[in-house]
Amino acid sequence: MKRKTISEIIVVAISFSLAQWVVGPNLQPELNGLAIGVAIALLIEWIFHLYDQRGFIRLYLKCLLSKRSLRLSIAYLYKIEVRGKYLLVKSNRIQGAYQPVGGVYKYFNPEGKKQLESIGAIPDNNIENDDASEHDLRLKLRNRRNLKDFIQWFFSREHRELDPWREFYEELVEPGLLPQALFPYIHYELVGQSYEQIHYDEHFKTDTFKYFDIYKPKTLNRRQEDALEQLYMNPPDGAIWVTEEEIKREIASDGKRIAPHTYHIFETRKLD
Repeated sequence: MKRKTISEIIVVAISFSLAQWVVGPNLQPELNGLAIGVAIALLIEWIFHLYDQRGFIRLYLKCLLSKRSLRLSIAYLYKIEVRGKYLLVKSNRIQGAYQPVGGVYKYFNPEGKKQLESIGAIPDNNIENDDASEHDLRLKLRNRRNLKDFIQWFFSREHRELDPWREFYEELVEPGLLPQALFPYIHYELVGQSYEQIHYDEHFKTDTFKYFDIYKPKTLNRRQEDALEQLYMNPPDGAIWVTEEEIKREIASDGKRIAPHTYHIFETRKLD
């Protein structure tokens, strides 16, 4: 519960108590009015909070109906746009498909691992865990009723990766799609947060929950802008530029397949 909310509840309780048992009849209407006013403001705030969190509330309620395990994939994607087209790169995990630059967040070991294990979140054994995927937030939740605890841990931003630079570097800078000399680092902006309702994943043969943070890179200078323009004009093998319509159709104009989760880059809601 937020400190502001707790403070408001205390004000209501104190005002009502003073009005009933301490002050004289002349001050009772004022204190009662103050208590009622704060209570109404608190109620309105909670109504808006419940409305904003309605999607998560549906998730939590669904999870109460079952104790079965749940696969989690908690990732971030980059929305990189030049001249109305969006940059996609070849996926390492989805055969023959293209997707936005990005990847799964990582948790910190041992602190994050200890917290995750306390709520029954363990490494996903549906994929081969190697050095690249070690400590990924690609997990299995033993009991889906703990999904709320996991989401609260993730939004607390404790003991986990916060900076999305790693995948930008690994997918664009390290392989030479963008020159390292011009991209020693970048600025970026969180422009949206998105998730998919729990669904059965045909590939992994299990119920799955997917969440995505959407970032937009901010160029630091004209040379970085020119480098992105050059990448747009001469995309190498393994990279394509596509329109929003192509993303919605999940296929590029040249027939290349676009990964289904790519549409999340157009999400503009903020959830945390």
